[in-house]
Amino acid sequence: MIRDENSLQLAYEDLQSRLLSGKRNNDSLTRQQIELNRSLLAGKQEILRLNTALEEKASKLRENEYLLAKAQLEIKELSSSAEIDKVKLEGKIDVHSTKLEAKDKEISYLKKNIEEKDALLKQKTDELFAIYKEKDNSLKIIDSLARALNQKELEYIRVSERLKIIEAQYNEIMAKQTAASNKKKKIRFIQGVGIKNYRTPDWELAPQSSSSSSVLVISNKNAGKTDVDYITGVSLSLYDLSKPDSKFTYDAGIFVGFGGQNLFKNFYIGPSFKVFDFFHINTGANFAEYQQLKPGFKEGDQPGASGLSSVLVKQWKTNFFIGFTLDLELLGTIPKKL
Repeated sequence: MIRDENSLQLAYEDLQSRLLSGKRNNDSLTRQQIELNRSLLAGKQEILRLNTALEEKASKLRENEYLLAKAQLEIKELSSSAEIDKVKLEGKIDVHSTKLEAKDKEISYLKKNIEEKDALLKQKTDELFAIYKEKDNSLKIIDSLARALNQKELEYIRVSERLKIIEAQYNEIMAKQTAASNKKKKIRFIQGVGIKNYRTPDWELAPQSSSSSSVLVISNKNAGKTDVDYITGVSLSLYDLSKPDSKFTYDAGIFVGFGGQNLFKNFYIGPSFKVFDFFHINTGANFAEYQQLKPGFKEGDQPGASGLSSVLVKQWKTNFFIGFTLDLELLGTIPKKL
């Protein structure tokens, strides 16, 4: 029994060994089959590539045969055309020969005409040479006159420069004389504007409100704190404030003048300061007559049936002012000093 088990074991192991060897042989055959399949596929691809190349060469060969046949046909056509052109050319040569003979006669005539033109050209050249010679003489005369003119222009420029110097010296002398006259001049007539701290009232009757337009109250159309007035008058110089070497004069004095349209009811008086010869700054008191409300009335009151004129009265009022005025007579001397 033990011997049978051993024999079975040996038989089993032998079978196992054969089975493993078979598997190995099978794997080796499988790999060889894969390699053969790859080689076969590569061979098929190479055959396909060769077939494609052969087809392309065959196609090119057919195309070349077609082009060769076409070229042979064109050569035959060109040969026929060349024969026709040759015949035409021979005819044209005969025509050109006839034309050349006519051209020879024309050239002979033109040659004779050119000789006549050469003679005429020589005559004109001689005349032109005489004109150029005369022009050259004229240019010399013109050049001489131009040099003389330039000399006169230089002399004129020198005289003009001298006149400018003399004019500048004259202006300087006149400016000094004017400055000296300004320093001596005590009374000057000046004009300009004055700003005062009271605005001329303009009284009227106006509705008290938009809802009650029938009720009229006293209103001032010209309300405000300042008023601008045109002033004119005289400036009396009292103190000379000018520096010895200054181009302009400065002084302090008194201004007396009038303003507005009613000159005799609008007076200005106060100190005056002159700068730059012609510009005056004035300040002081303004005495003027204004229409004022009678005592007991003020803006917003109702004047009653008697109207606005019954509540107005003319009164004198004193205000402060500052003025900016010009001496127009001396204003024209400023450009000569600058």
